Amino acid sequence: MKKTLVFDVRTIKNEDFNEYEVEVQPSLLELEFDDVNFNSSVCGKIQLLRHGDDNIYVKAEVYTDIELQCGKCLDMYKEDLEATFEIQFSPSTNSEEIDSGRIDDEERFYDGETFNISDDARQALVIQIPGWPQCSQVCEGLCSGCGINLNDDHCTCPDTDVIQTETPDTHSPFADLKQLLDAAKVDTENKTKNRKEITLKNGTSKT
Repeated sequence: MKKTLVFDVRTIKNEDFNEYEVEVQPSLLELEFDDVNFNSSVCGKIQLLRHGDDNIYVKAEVYTDIELQCGKCLDMYKEDLEATFEIQFSPSTNSEEIDSGRIDDEERFYDGETFNISDDARQALVIQIPGWPQCSQVCEGLCSGCGINLNDDHCTCPDTDVIQTETPDTHSPFADLKQLLDAAKVDTENKTKNRKEITLKNGTSKT
């Protein structure tokens, strides 16, 4: 089991797939976000094919699980995260090509005897994080009248539509629950959009 996503070109055989099982800590991929917890190792299978002038074709499958907050009931829950990517590394002595990382397309460059696919694995996983998390397809969410979690308990509130349209209780801490949930949804979507935009730019920035 390989504990890093850095590979030595000298150990890769020519014209034949070399397979590696990997297990790396999220911190090595800089998977650290305020709204998503990466508590488990990132595991996967990496296939490498060496061809031509030390070009390396990479085919990878990586997976882990994350903990995040449901956008409907606000409970924390776990969700499996899986991603695949394919990319080619080519040798280069051009510092601009190497420094750029070319993370936005399917070609990367390396100088020396090793190359690193950590940025590519990170980007592939981050893109899979749901923009509007939901603990299940049948999540009932919270009652807009009393705030009870409808997945756990039966609400005894009268028709909430009647409460909102005929006798709104402006003093209830849950009177504006729907608006708060809508605002939370927009905030979560904006965070995810910004997180993905930052990752697509350089593959290493944190939120």
